[in-house]
Amino acid sequence: MAQRSVKRRPARSGTREATERRFVERAAQARGQRLRRWLVALLVVAGLGALGWLLGFSTLLDVRTVEVTGAEATDEAAIERVAAREQGTPLARVDGSAVADRIAEEVPAVKSVDIDRGWPHTLNVNVTSRVPALAVREDDGFRLLDIEGVVIRTTSSAPKGVPTVRADDGAEVSGHGVRAARGMLKALPADMRDRVRGVTVDGADQVSFRLGRTTIVWGDAESPKVKVRLIPILLEKKPEIIDVSAPGSPVTTG
Repeated sequence: MAQRSVKRRPARSGTREATERRFVERAAQARGQRLRRWLVALLVVAGLGALGWLLGFSTLLDVRTVEVTGAEATDEAAIERVAAREQGTPLARVDGSAVADRIAEEVPAVKSVDIDRGWPHTLNVNVTSRVPALAVREDDGFRLLDIEGVVIRTTSSAPKGVPTVRADDGAEVSGHGVRAARGMLKALPADMRDRVRGVTVDGADQVSFRLGRTTIVWGDAESPKVKVRLIPILLEKKPEIIDVSAPGSPVTTG
């Protein structure tokens, strides 16, 4: 009997062998993807660590110079000395608030400070200085105060445009007298305050000052708003003296 030839059909994709092969391939792909994700994560962590070390601990980005802006020339050196204590500190680790507090504490002429970083090596110190409002005459010169009464510095002469305060008997001005003079200045509007010259305080802390060619007898701290309203009206007559120490009955002379 003649034998029949049997043709074997190729394994179809749905057979067990094909299914197992696809499973193995997919598992290998999944392992490769997980490995790549881990490698990427490790690289990111390593990069962040290196960046953190570079910014926070290395000397590659440390403070080497201090730039001061906004300060009076007489105060710049003192401000730089305080800020220069941060030299060698990584710029990212400088505590700007602490530096600003130290400067404001050690340099009285500084009203406020803003600290920022100038990469790669500069600490920028931006200063708002106190403005002298009074120059109090003393034996060795003039003590400068701002409108809030903070002592800025002592100088050999009063700055131009800053009213001087003295006792009417030539003695040293008392603390109460300085406060009385400062209270008078705070009560005046800015345009009038800028014209004040020659402030005197007597033993009873009664204040007088010159406004142009007119002497204003201000008196004590009572009724400042009424006095401020009266002075411009009475100045229209251009008298030599205006006395508003008793604002209910002001007096002019000359």
